[in-house]
Amino acid sequence: ARLFGVREAGWLAPLLAPYRRPLLALFTLSLLAAGAALVPPWLTKLVIDQGLMAGDKGALVTFVLLLFAVGLGALALGAVNSLLHLRFSARLLADLRRAAVARILVQSPRWQARQKIGELMSRLDGDAGEVQQFAFAALVTGGGSLLRLAGGTVMLFVLDPLLAAMALVLAPVELLFFAKARPVTHAKARDVRAARGRLAAGLAETITGLGALQALNAATAAAGEIDRKQQGLVAALMSAQMWSEATRAVPMVLTAILRGAVFLVGGIAVIDGRMQLGSLIAFIAYLGFLIGPMQSLISLWHGQARMKAALDRLDEVMSAEPEVAEPERPLALPPAGGEITLSGVAFGQSAGLPLFEHLEAVIPAGRKLRLAGPSGVGKSSLIALLQRHFDPDAGAILLDGIGLRSLRLAELRAAVAVVPQKGHVFAGTVADNLHLANPAANEADMQAVLHLVELDERLGMDALNTRLGEGGLDLSGGERQRLCLARALLQPFRVLVLDESLSEVDAARVSRIVAAIDARFAGRTRIIVTHGGAARYGAFDAEIDLARVPAQSQAHAPARREAPL
Repeated sequence: ARLFGVREAGWLAPLLAPYRRPLLALFTLSLLAAGAALVPPWLTKLVIDQGLMAGDKGALVTFVLLLFAVGLGALALGAVNSLLHLRFSARLLADLRRAAVARILVQSPRWQARQKIGELMSRLDGDAGEVQQFAFAALVTGGGSLLRLAGGTVMLFVLDPLLAAMALVLAPVELLFFAKARPVTHAKARDVRAARGRLAAGLAETITGLGALQALNAATAAAGEIDRKQQGLVAALMSAQMWSEATRAVPMVLTAILRGAVFLVGGIAVIDGRMQLGSLIAFIAYLGFLIGPMQSLISLWHGQARMKAALDRLDEVMSAEPEVAEPERPLALPPAGGEITLSGVAFGQSAGLPLFEHLEAVIPAGRKLRLAGPSGVGKSSLIALLQRHFDPDAGAILLDGIGLRSLRLAELRAAVAVVPQKGHVFAGTVADNLHLANPAANEADMQAVLHLVELDERLGMDALNTRLGEGGLDLSGGERQRLCLARALLQPFRVLVLDESLSEVDAARVSRIVAAIDARFAGRTRIIVTHGGAARYGAFDAEIDLARVPAQSQAHAPARREAPL
């Protein structure tokens, strides 16, 4: 909580918990490596004082061999530490991203509409990486630095207490400077993160809106906007880098002054015979154990400020509460069915856009219903309620006698298959797209639904292995709609909802496809949303016209609209 923040620790701690043992192992290796690094300067002193200066060849060979062995061991420890660090930190990064993606996947379409894809990608990539790096560095790097700092300080006092006391004056001066500089470091890091997010969002929006930009002849304007965002990022990076150079220059100057003073005072002591040459050289080496780890720890402290800027952005994703929650004690659907009951359903009041209220209807299983009404009357909102992306402001919706709030979301959304007007096709093969709806679907099942939507001839003999680009842009609009419909037909649905999902398909083909669906899935409930031209969908058993259901702003008396059966 102190490192990351109380709220952030609430979701970050469970992700870090499985890495307690790897972190402990890395911490132990870091301490061993730090301890091993303290030995060579002392051995160097012995090589000089007891070997070279004393003229003892045996001692020279012994200490040189020991120096080589310790160096080799430190190299091996460093390599093992580095490999383990990469292995487990990469896994932690994957867990962080998995948790963030899982949080995104439970959000409602309304939440999604408020987001920018590039901005989310920036948080999942750069911000998550910054948090992951600090999470390991805080313990592993920090622990080793503390040991080197403590060990180096002790060895300085062993070699020369007066010089050691002089060297320690540097610590409070640097600490005071970095304490004053830390808030600025946090602000600079936050500005850079925000600028990167804006650029990523602009790039993503430009690429996804390429067709519209070309149609509007607005490519030059879009390129100019990207350039402005790029310049904003460069300015933020330059400002952060200039501050970084400034904060780096101060300790470097202080360190240079300290080293000069040590060489001057220690050199005079060597000349006067009060200090051995090897001791001075070892003292200079151990001085690095005071300066290096101290600056590493201060840098880690400043790194925490940069990490916090990234964590604040990632926390906006991780702390976003879904509009609907899983039931604490979910109920199971009966073996078969598809009956939908709308009981006093109202929606839109809480958002300030009242759409309908007191909606009453019973749609028995296996019926074919037309959901009609002009644009903006609430048809898509009602469909969103059926899949429980939102909950009604009032009333209840039941599927086979069970309230939707009592069903697990996965079971509900498998039972109620929705094909939107603008369905999404993913990069990969046709089979990859179809398997999203039903991973267990075999080749015969997939070929059957492609035949039903009349895509088998268009895609050819090897239809399932046909590769599609991102968004399926190598297909026509009608072909993308039919592929999305085929995908939905592989779900184990009780209710199939077509939300203007064949609007870009010619009328004759729509009639054939819907007739085939009616024949094959006659026992399942079918809801078809239309603005007009209902004749091409064949005969309906019932109709709900939402234009006749009064919104709160239009009527105050209860209204009842039952689907005629």
